[in-house]
Amino acid sequence: MKMTIITDDQGNILGAVQGHSLSDKQGNVQATVSFAPGHQTHQVDVDDDMGTIDDASEFQQRLKQYLATP
Repeated sequence: MKMTIITDDQGNILGAVQGHSLSDKQGNVQATVSFAPGHQTHQVDVDDDMGTIDDASEFQQRLKQYLATP
């Protein structure tokens, strides 16, 4: 599964979304997600079970593992 992880300028995880697209268009409406200067997006491939994790702490720990992988 593809995910985009967002970090601040200190490398702290702010959030993650499924997929690599941060914009979408439906009909005449288009939305784009943007971030403050210094924030970074990291496009990663993650295990499919990431979408089933209910525990926030476990989810964040797993995200950190993907960011640590070169």
